[in-house]
Amino acid sequence: MAIIETRLRRIDLKSKTVSEKEDVVASDASVCLFVNGEYFRTLIATPEMLEELVVGHLLTEGIITTPDDLVKLKVDAARADVELRGELDLRLLSMGKVNLITTACGSVAPPLRADSIELPRNDSEMRVEAEDVLSMVRVLNESSGVHRETGGTHSALLCGVRGEVIAFAEDVGRHNAVDKVVGVGVLRRVDLGGCVLVSSGRQSGEMVLKAARSGIPVVASVAGPLESGIRLAEAAGITLICFVRGKHMNVYTNLKRVGIFGGV
Repeated sequence: MAIIETRLRRIDLKSKTVSEKEDVVASDASVCLFVNGEYFRTLIATPEMLEELVVGHLLTEGIITTPDDLVKLKVDAARADVELRGELDLRLLSMGKVNLITTACGSVAPPLRADSIELPRNDSEMRVEAEDVLSMVRVLNESSGVHRETGGTHSALLCGVRGEVIAFAEDVGRHNAVDKVVGVGVLRRVDLGGCVLVSSGRQSGEMVLKAARSGIPVVASVAGPLESGIRLAEAAGITLICFVRGKHMNVYTNLKRVGIFGGV
């Protein structure tokens, strides 16, 4: 359940009153992730689309590269068990990470630098029209019902180049929302190299890295970028579009993939 009921006391300084009322808040829960029988980390997430979250997280964290890497996946309300082909050094994968992936960045390391990680380069010649990006963001906003009710979630949308909706997800974490829609794409064996990833969250290096590892060439967001996000997008060959609002958008990297006014 994404929403739970609660009660609150509202203080009105203008009328100098305190009133009690019912309200709804976004739900969150912990899911412990075990890989090949060994504890890996704990995800704090909206308790929906958990299989998609786990699969997307494994891909965007560089643990798997295709759905064929998965031998077995079992997810319940509090635990996910994943069996992968071959051996995996989880201690090496966890270096520089905390074991608890929160709704923030989930890292105790400095901001990601493009020259400090193994970075896949995206040379896709895919193009997306600016008008279609605006339409995708409108769909994202219109679909974000939990956010409108609670103000406590982020949203992500995975689209085809013309705006065909492949997956939508809301989550208490911006990283989780992205992982969920990527997970849908992986499980459906969608060609992510022909997709646009739309997000409500700010674009840090870790967020852009998720797109890079997924092979997604275009990322668009309602929010703004961080320096690490721009630098990583440049290095990975990703088109990064932020502040998509109204009839405006800012393109920070690889403008060549964006069709403008019916032309280049």
